[in-house]
Amino acid sequence: MSSSHDRILIGVHVTTGSQGLPATLAAIHETTALGFELIVLVDPSPGEAESLAQVLALCRGVAQLRVPGPGGAAASFNQLITQPADLYVFLENDVRPGPDWLEHLVRALDADPRNGLAGPSTNRCWNEQGVAPTCGDSTLDVERQAESLLQRFGPTWRSLAPLYSLADFCFVVRQQVVAAVGAADTGYARGPCWEMDYSIRAARAGFCGVWARAAFVRRGPLPAWRIEAEPALLQVNKRVYQDRFCGRRKGPIAAQLPQLPYHEQCRGDDCPDFAPATTTRVQLPLPSAEPLDLALEQPLVSCIMPTRGRPEFVARAILYFRRQLYPNRELIIVHEDAADLPDVIHEPNIRVVQTKQRSIGGKRNEGTRIARGTIIAHWDDDDWHSEQRLTRQVAPIVRGIADITGLSGLLFLVIGAGEFWAVTRGLFRRLFLENVSGGTLVFRRELWDQSGPYPATSLREDAEFMAKAIREGARLCRLPGRDLYVYVRHDRNTWKFSEGRYLQQSEWSQVPEPEFLGRDREFYAAAASVAPSSSSAQPLVSCIMPTANRRAFVPRAIEHFLAQDYPARELIIIDDGEDNIADLIPQSQAVRYLRLERRTSLGEKRNLACEMARGELVAHWDDDDWMAPQWLGSQIQTLLEHRADICGLDRVYFYAPDTRQAWRYVYDGAQPWVCGGTLCYTRDFWRRVRFPQTNVGEDNALVWSAQPKRLVVNGRNDLYVATVHQHNTSPKATSSARWHSFPASHVEQLMLQV
Repeated sequence: MSSSHDRILIGVHVTTGSQGLPATLAAIHETTALGFELIVLVDPSPGEAESLAQVLALCRGVAQLRVPGPGGAAASFNQLITQPADLYVFLENDVRPGPDWLEHLVRALDADPRNGLAGPSTNRCWNEQGVAPTCGDSTLDVERQAESLLQRFGPTWRSLAPLYSLADFCFVVRQQVVAAVGAADTGYARGPCWEMDYSIRAARAGFCGVWARAAFVRRGPLPAWRIEAEPALLQVNKRVYQDRFCGRRKGPIAAQLPQLPYHEQCRGDDCPDFAPATTTRVQLPLPSAEPLDLALEQPLVSCIMPTRGRPEFVARAILYFRRQLYPNRELIIVHEDAADLPDVIHEPNIRVVQTKQRSIGGKRNEGTRIARGTIIAHWDDDDWHSEQRLTRQVAPIVRGIADITGLSGLLFLVIGAGEFWAVTRGLFRRLFLENVSGGTLVFRRELWDQSGPYPATSLREDAEFMAKAIREGARLCRLPGRDLYVYVRHDRNTWKFSEGRYLQQSEWSQVPEPEFLGRDREFYAAAASVAPSSSSAQPLVSCIMPTANRRAFVPRAIEHFLAQDYPARELIIIDDGEDNIADLIPQSQAVRYLRLERRTSLGEKRNLACEMARGELVAHWDDDDWMAPQWLGSQIQTLLEHRADICGLDRVYFYAPDTRQAWRYVYDGAQPWVCGGTLCYTRDFWRRVRFPQTNVGEDNALVWSAQPKRLVVNGRNDLYVATVHQHNTSPKATSSARWHSFPASHVEQLMLQV
């Protein structure tokens, strides 16, 4: 959302070294979609100076303000509001905000010009704000609680009069209130009640303190010093508070009743003697402002853009790069040939690199290798980038809070239909590894030196690099990305899935066009009306067919391959039989034939074919089976939609033409499995496993390898029929429990009707 508050300053009040300051700072970034500046208010409690200094050393990139003695929350708040800003957010340390927390607070303030102070709901508070006492401390717990509060309360707010009891763990104040009220009263020292004092004075100046009930900020446990000291401080400060605001103690009657008792609980505005205008001092002078430079370092950021066959998108991505408000940047475009690029590019901070690398991962490696920046940013050629994107994603890295940042909660734009889609937070987690889109990664260059290179693939190369970096200790910060990036969907996307239905249809929702896309609307409308010029963005799949002495089967297998409706394909035939079948190979650039002069195991032939493969995907193409024209496309769709390593069928039709018998094999084992003849997998996965040099079971060895993998089942078992004959490499035990007799006519009809 946009905000009427141009400059938001968040101050985190930290008193001990045992509290999780880095985690608090990361949580602020991960849940705050609005732009903000950040400072740490350093206020060590007695005996904590040394341990706190060690924690602060981990956050050297965050501006720090030392609170003068004797300290306390009021004095810390005063240091915050001496700095220039439109909106001040005073946060205690060891909190975890829920999603959209600050947006809800800002909406409550903007709802009425009299609303000058605001606070959220929480898990622990003495007043009405403590509505979620059982909320757990995990990220998911906090997200679910925030969603529950939004459903329960909606975007509503309410005044906390008559007590003006807005709590200080998250205290949000307009600059206009500070101008009218000035400083918090430091007479409360390190104890409570100063925040009520401030709210009452603001009320007397004409401002209302409100509780934004859908906003949620979970508090951590109190530090030991507060648990020990606060009960006594509360009793003292109740008296200080009543001395400040009880009219009976300040009027003429006070001299007549020197022993006027203190009350256990003040009734606020319900008492006729509460905070009378004649005796209440509204404004207190602010302390002198300590000069503080909140500007962040701006190291050179190298944006890496691999591309192929999409010059119109490249031109737009260059425009988005030019718009970036982050000044110190360069763009490196890695391409294959001149047709990949728009008109000649002459800009000092844009470099163009031609490469023989075909995979996206290989291109990313080329670009990163020559990058001059200490920070690397993925810059996908076909997505929409906000002008704020680099500024926002670099900030947690420069502040020392993260090593990698990525964006979550993105919108999807389907340009062919002109539709915008959003998904639930739960579905976004299922779609994207670590809950961030791989195309949005920004990271320290040394991570590539340590955890790289990218795998030479065009699927999940970004996710696999990130996962390895995290395993090796890199810290990831997941930033809200809805206003910073739009995932643009079109028929040339490498990763293909059905928007609005994929995985869980009920978790997709169509949404209006966002306002921020206004000046780019015409480009995407025009792109929707232009048919794609080629299918070059579709990943090439290499179909591998080891064979030996199968002259009767090979021509039909080649026919099935040439009939496939998936265009980006090649067939690699490895032949080591006594009967040389070179005469059966058609004159087609899509079919490659290798004749071996010695007999070789089936596993070794598969490895050799994979080594020859030009594609990033590999599909088995058994020489004696039947495949419908849609078979290969269904395999690629399954693999890409699920971002899987391997896929295939776990229910397979078998047909014996000599006897006109048919079976349906149904796998029911506990360990995931797919049929060897139906395997389709990424070449990168094969590199990590390779086939054993055996003639039987080499495919199961790949499926059941100990290598981590994502295996999914292709549901289109109507597109594949395996053949049973006396020369099968692997014997078929058709009498076992997993083999079910099936009408031969049904299977024959399948092979006829497709």
